[in-house]
Order: sequence, then structure tokens, then C-alpha cells
Amino acid sequence: MRLFSSLDPELIWGLSLIFSLACALYVARRDGLDTRAMYWAGVFAILFGLWGGYLLGLYYHGTDGRSWAWLRPWSGGEAEYGGLLTGMLAVFIYLRIRKQPFLPYADAIVPAVAFGVAIGRIGCFLNGDDFGTRSNLPWAVTFPPGTEAYSDHVWRGWLAPDAPQSLPVHPVQLYMTFFALALFVFLATWHPARSGVRFGGFLAIYGGARFLQQFLRGDFQAVLGPFSLTQLISVALIILGLTVVYLRSRHGREITMAVVPQIS
Repeated sequence: MRLFSSLDPELIWGLSLIFSLACALYVARRDGLDTRAMYWAGVFAILFGLWGGYLLGLYYHGTDGRSWAWLRPWSGGEAEYGGLLTGMLAVFIYLRIRKQPFLPYADAIVPAVAFGVAIGRIGCFLNGDDFGTRSNLPWAVTFPPGTEAYSDHVWRGWLAPDAPQSLPVHPVQLYMTFFALALFVFLATWHPARSGVRFGGFLAIYGGARFLQQFLRGDFQAVLGPFSLTQLISVALIILGLTVVYLRSRHGREITMAVVPQIS
């Protein structure tokens, strides 16, 4: 399947942030939380998440010799996990300042995160970013010149520099869109008895999905043995999520603030 689209990926990414914030407010209102606190927690999550995604993107893509690159988030280079981690940290700090409990708000935020990922990955697909491994499946896609998939195939010598399209690859971005939509429905309709269980479940489930997805990524970069940095972060999130679920479900006590910063 050849890729055709006139949609602007940056518009899709922007809409994913707006819809995510709206979703978080809806769930917060449904769960009886302070919607004003949720609104500002979401705003800070977006702002610092964009910066965090940019910083991790610098690790993957480099600075290209730009001075003070870490202070130039508008110049490109995003990584989802960077945004997730710094966004959650920003939420934690803001709620601590407001003297609000972290876990109930985290429970309300994670369905919105899943929803945002579902929309955002469509932007990645349209932009040809985060592409998949080569595939001959009927739903495999090709990308035009100027995309990461096309450039990677030329760099590897699989394509001539004047080829009209990349080789067929797995549409891993859309795989993640479908998975994230299913995760959103599950989280939005799941009402565990104790706060924090939904948050921990999200960390474990999403971390597991991202770990497996890496095996189909055409831009896979191993950093420790056969594992990528994304997979190492995923393992940490799985362990952390299962720990939160265990502590909240079995003992029913609030997670101490000594543990929550590592959650964020």
C-alpha cells in the first residue's frame, strides 16, 4: 500500500494534546476530582512533556552541532517516553505544591495518555517516523522520499537514491494506534477499588506493548546487549507498574512519596 496524505502531522500531534487534556478533565470530573487542579496538571504535563520528549530525542538523533541544543525544544527531535516521564514528574510536583494526592489524579490521566498516543501515532505514520521493519504482508506500507523510512533504506543500500518509494514495511505506528485505542477503552471503563491500581496497570500494560513493539521497529538501536533504550525503560515501567498494583491491591495503603518520584 502506497502512502498518500495531505494531512499535516504536526496538526495531528497538536490535536492529540488537546484531546488528551479534554479527556483527562472528563475523567477527573467523573471521578470527583478537582477539575481546576487537573487542568493545570495537564497543562504542565504537556509543556514539560514536550521538553522531555525533545531531550530524549536528542539522545536518539543527536544535536547536529547546535549550541545549547537542550534549550531549543522548538527545533525538533521528539521521543515519546521522554515526554511521558517528564510529564508525569511535572504532574507529581504540581500536585505536591497544591497538596493534592498524586495517585487519584494519575488514575484519571492515564486514559488520556492512551488516547493521546492513539492520535499522535497517526501523525508519526503520516510523517514516516518511527517506521517498521520490512514486510511483505498485504497491509505493509511504503513511504516517499524525505521520510525516515526512505532515508534509512537508502542509507542501508537497499534503495537507489532516486527510488520513488521506500520498501514495504510494517505500519507499526498504526499497530500502536489500534492498541492504544483499546487500552484507552479499557482504562476509561475500569474502576478498581483503590487509587493507583489503574495507574500501575497502565504502566505495566503499556510498557509491555512498547517492549514488544520494538522488535518490529526498523529504526531499532540496541544499547545494552540486544535491548534498546526504549525496551530498558519499558522493563522499568513494567516492574514499577506491577509493584504499584501489588501494593495498592494487596495492602491497600497509599504509596509513599519516596516511591512516587520513581513512578514519575
